[in-house]
Amino acid sequence: MLKEKKYLLLFIFIITFLLLASGCLYYYPAVSTFGSIEITTTPPRAKIFLDGTDTGYITPHTLTNVLAGTHIIRLTLTDYLNYSNVINVTANQTVQLNIDLNPVTPPAFLIRITALPSVINLEVGESQTISSVTAYYSDSSSANINLTACIYHSNNPDCATISGSGTVTAVSEGTATIIISYTDDGISKTTTAEITVGTVTQNEVVYRALCVGVGDYINYTSDADLLAPSYDVDNVRQFLNQCRFGPSNTKFYDIDYLKDQQATKSNILQGISSTFAGADVDDVSYFYFSGHGSIIGNTSYICPADATSSFESFISVDELESALSAIPGTKVVFLDSCHSGGFIGSSFIKKGEGKTLILEEELESFNNGIIDVFSQAQSKGLLTTNQYKVLTSCHYYEPCYEIDPIDGDPFGVFTKALCEGCTYTGSYPADSNLDTKVNLQEAYFYIRDLVFHYGVTQNVQVYPNNSTFTIVEN
Repeated sequence: MLKEKKYLLLFIFIITFLLLASGCLYYYPAVSTFGSIEITTTPPRAKIFLDGTDTGYITPHTLTNVLAGTHIIRLTLTDYLNYSNVINVTANQTVQLNIDLNPVTPPAFLIRITALPSVINLEVGESQTISSVTAYYSDSSSANINLTACIYHSNNPDCATISGSGTVTAVSEGTATIIISYTDDGISKTTTAEITVGTVTQNEVVYRALCVGVGDYINYTSDADLLAPSYDVDNVRQFLNQCRFGPSNTKFYDIDYLKDQQATKSNILQGISSTFAGADVDDVSYFYFSGHGSIIGNTSYICPADATSSFESFISVDELESALSAIPGTKVVFLDSCHSGGFIGSSFIKKGEGKTLILEEELESFNNGIIDVFSQAQSKGLLTTNQYKVLTSCHYYEPCYEIDPIDGDPFGVFTKALCEGCTYTGSYPADSNLDTKVNLQEAYFYIRDLVFHYGVTQNVQVYPNNSTFTIVEN
């Protein structure tokens, strides 16, 4: 039996040898069917999924023993930073993936333009150049446009013409609209400037206004934005438009405005200069601001649309006073912002005493520099000379509030009271002596009481006290 098995093995060997020799039977060595995937990401630590399965690894990492063929790689870092793609793995080779997970920022594009001033009043024969045109882009950036890069058109050239460099010339009495166009990378946007041409009688009091409202801040998160200022500006412009002063029923000659991202620091200061450029010692100039306010050390600030974390980007009381004091005549100032009382050095008014004083506990909490500022009614930089009539929404140490009702537009509490008291509906609600006028002290009492009625802790301030200066009239 063993002998027969030996012959059988010998027979199999001989047959196998003959088949190999004849080429009918081949020998194949073992071949690998696996490859690798080397993965790096920016930023690192992304989770690695292979064909829908979590590998348990994070980047950077090399996956080994991956079967040759087509696979789906998915990398996730956050809900917004992820990558997914189909890759091909070759046996005995390494596929290298270097993936940038940071979102790609699309190029910014033009979304709108604005021009200053947006309202121009001229006498026949006078000329004035558009002071600035600003472009705003989708990435929240902005840029000043060269005036010669714009295209201008007057809808009534018989009243006012405009040159290619932005200079408006008054031809005859009437009104005209200047249409300003600008094109950037194939996108065109337009804005307008309203032109009124008339005649101003010599020595007649001229009333002008600049209304500023900042709710949409360029450099702040949306949580820091405000709802009311844009609506506040419209409401203030409305009651000013109703005014008719004196026996000749004089209207406002100019009511200009800046809203939201238009109201940068440079545009506000330039707007003050351009809106009130023609004022003389007989004229009355109104400045209204609604937006964030701050106090740093012994200096009060209002916050323009391009405010950053640096106080140098704010408008200080010194800067505002300097800009307004350069204008001849009387200035009427309404400030609806936190800490706005600091613009008139306002401290706590003790009820029933009718005078201003700083309480002892407050004196202890502020340094001597602050005490000096708030105890001197005529301190340099404050809006407290005889050329100012001022209402502020609160003390220097207080916040102020806005309300977003279920029905209707949001509003600043101070501005709501100001507009309600000074809007003419057959009579002025704030007109306590029924003379069809509202003076500064009447407005103060009405606003103070109505703000208290809203149940917020913000104490309206006035300078000077007991002033009978008329701020609205019909």
